[in-house]
Amino acid sequence: MEFGKSKIVEKPSGKGKYKTTWIYVPTKVANDSSFPFKNDEEVLLEIKNDSIIIRRDNVHSRMIKEYGSGNETLPKLLRKKATENSNQVILYYENEKYTFKDINEKSNQIAWGILDLVHKLNVKNPNISLMMGNCPDFLYSWFGIVKSGCVFVPINTALKGKYLEHILDDSDTTILIIDHIFLKQFDELRLKLPKIKKIYIHNAPKDFEFNEDYLDFQLLKSSNVDNPKVSIFEEDPIHIMYTEGTTGKPKGVLYRNVLVTSINIGYQLKSIGLSYDTKIYCPMPLFQGAAQFYVIIPSLFYNIPVVLAQNFNVKNFWDDVRTHSPTVFTYYGGYLLYLLYNNPSKFDRKHPLKWAYGFAAGDELWKSFENRFGIKLYECYSHMEGVGITINTLGSYGGKMGSVGKPLDSLDLKIVDPNGNELSPGPDKIGEITVKSRTNVTFEYYKLPEISDVRISDDGWVYTGDFGYIDDDNFLYFKGKKNEIIYRAGEIIYLREIERMANSHPSVYISACIPFVNDLKPKTEVILYVVKLKGSTLTPKKLSDFLFHNLAFYHVPRYIGFLDNLPMSPTTEYLKSEIMNEWENIGSKRKIWDNQIQDYITN
Repeated sequence: MEFGKSKIVEKPSGKGKYKTTWIYVPTKVANDSSFPFKNDEEVLLEIKNDSIIIRRDNVHSRMIKEYGSGNETLPKLLRKKATENSNQVILYYENEKYTFKDINEKSNQIAWGILDLVHKLNVKNPNISLMMGNCPDFLYSWFGIVKSGCVFVPINTALKGKYLEHILDDSDTTILIIDHIFLKQFDELRLKLPKIKKIYIHNAPKDFEFNEDYLDFQLLKSSNVDNPKVSIFEEDPIHIMYTEGTTGKPKGVLYRNVLVTSINIGYQLKSIGLSYDTKIYCPMPLFQGAAQFYVIIPSLFYNIPVVLAQNFNVKNFWDDVRTHSPTVFTYYGGYLLYLLYNNPSKFDRKHPLKWAYGFAAGDELWKSFENRFGIKLYECYSHMEGVGITINTLGSYGGKMGSVGKPLDSLDLKIVDPNGNELSPGPDKIGEITVKSRTNVTFEYYKLPEISDVRISDDGWVYTGDFGYIDDDNFLYFKGKKNEIIYRAGEIIYLREIERMANSHPSVYISACIPFVNDLKPKTEVILYVVKLKGSTLTPKKLSDFLFHNLAFYHVPRYIGFLDNLPMSPTTEYLKSEIMNEWENIGSKRKIWDNQIQDYITN
């Protein structure tokens, strides 16, 4: 960085009515490549002792001013809140309430237990995996792992077989904390995972036979409730999140500081209505980044209590809402669908919920949900390699229904063509969504994957493998993932557009489009799998005719099949690799309608 003398000058302004003060920056300093400001950029000024501090006007700068330090870490946040708001209730779970003090002390007990274990195992800052459902112990374990200086690896509780084995091996897990209900999934792989030294069983039955490797989770809790004196800095690795593996093996994304982005998310939510009298209902799985970065950490920072559900269930949802009176809830599109298809009730609009934020509502579902329940929806877009990218703070009431919002002010976002050239705004300018951090948060893999639709360039741009466009107001519209877009005969086929239209049919509950290569005639074909509403007489031929009348002819899938249900991930996204097994089943193919021959497949 260049150094140079500057000058402060007063100038008359407003036809001499008042004075303005100018700070001149030497040319050699302003032209230096590390100079952080742009022309006409608004900045924050702070007088401290005999100095003037100039910062960019972004969430990181505002946070430093509010938080009082440049070294923001999750353990420090927990300590700070336990001191300032000791007896404030921050968590509701079933019939229990938990204060900031409760959470901090119980996390400290886990941290001290881990520190003692790490010393006995003679390992340094090991990676610790957590496979547990939603409950307070999940939070204590997460925070305890980080407070001990170790690396937290949350595990999708639905995983089993090769995917679970890959993540536990690839993450170099040394210690595993697992709920007994998931232990069978792990036991089948135990001999293949020699790196794991100790397994702590949560909720083990009374007759469970522990041994020197399989230990009771309760033994991990120390009696010491003091804050451990472990030096943790914002550049230290603290978190590894794994992708769902839709395009190959799950990839581990390493986070060194999740606090900055999470607080930025909360700052944007405050512009929607997040305030001191807000209470958030969270049915999302805690092992996912959406719950961690969009709910838990922002709630801690902004003192917003959370009602934590074990999972999403329509009946439990409304029971919990009546019991705890939350004003906001978080969603995936599938949650909204289940609520919408539940029988209408006189209580549909008699509830305390004012708004909700989440992912993948889609235009039709968005509109129908708001009309029925009177709850405003605000869509977000996130990415494992980018954590928290956009929030639509205007929603349908601001004329932006269908958009996932504008980028957070800690990020730069652009749409690029296949050659990496930036595209101008407009629905006809669909390209790859790319993002870059403006803060000290970096995007990196724990281990460089062999194959990935996502690429991180040397200059920090994340090429997400997701596609969309921006409008003139810089609002992003998501069109699909790379593997959901097909280029054929000069035309572009968006599988989500086919699903959206199929789902709009009054006899269709849900649908999923699967692309595959036809072995007989090498080209990409599409099969549409559909779940009908109960009692429906819809046939593949009738649905095909409906699609022909409402889609461009090249968007109409060649094959249509009906299923009783579609397997979904915890984010309510369809597990298309599992659905594809139906197609590969010869017996199932005979139930598939072929539009080309206008009949069912016979062989």
